Amino acid sequence: VLDDSFFLNESVCVACEINVAENAQARRELRELSKITALDGVSLLVKEVESNRVVAVAFNKIQFSPPPGEDHFFLKFLNESVKSPQAQCLMNFMIGMDERIDVCDMYNMDCFLELMFLSTLPSHERLGLGRSLSEFTIQLTKELSEGKGLEDINEELRSKRPVAVTALWTSSFSQKLGKAIGFKVLNSVPYTEFTFNGKRFDERINPLHKFCEHVIYKF
Repeated sequence: VLDDSFFLNESVCVACEINVAENAQARRELRELSKITALDGVSLLVKEVESNRVVAVAFNKIQFSPPPGEDHFFLKFLNESVKSPQAQCLMNFMIGMDERIDVCDMYNMDCFLELMFLSTLPSHERLGLGRSLSEFTIQLTKELSEGKGLEDINEELRSKRPVAVTALWTSSFSQKLGKAIGFKVLNSVPYTEFTFNGKRFDERINPLHKFCEHVIYKF
């Protein structure tokens, strides 16, 4: 799903040229990010029964303040594992958007779940799969906040109690989805503010998608 949809069509992937064929290293690095994220045990997927293939995914990450002197997850991965300019661009965008609003301080919380990457294969769009994955992500997070289902997640994270879901909605479609299921917009930033490789993001992104929203679903 990442190779056949997300990397090709997601707004910031397009802006950072991750969709360009020769930028395979960037895609490898972001697949590794997704693989490590999945180890938390809170990511979700949709499989088509007939073909047994994955047709939609939500890579979810439990986020919390690191011990003193340590970087948070995204920054640590960026510094240690990302070499390609394209993946650096995407991760710096994510980190920069997250840092504009301190959600932990705003909501007096120390742990939340971030819906990092949400994607559906083009052949299975308009079936409500993205909405279903987002709603199940909310449900899963609520259960974890109540101490339920802890045996199914990474053992090192079982003491964590995420009390909200956050996301960066990068398309008008995900923004409409988020509004429909109750996410609150914390910040909205136009793509004209970001540049990569000599062009503003909005010069590469489909004009249907004009800005990114940082959103939260708080219990």
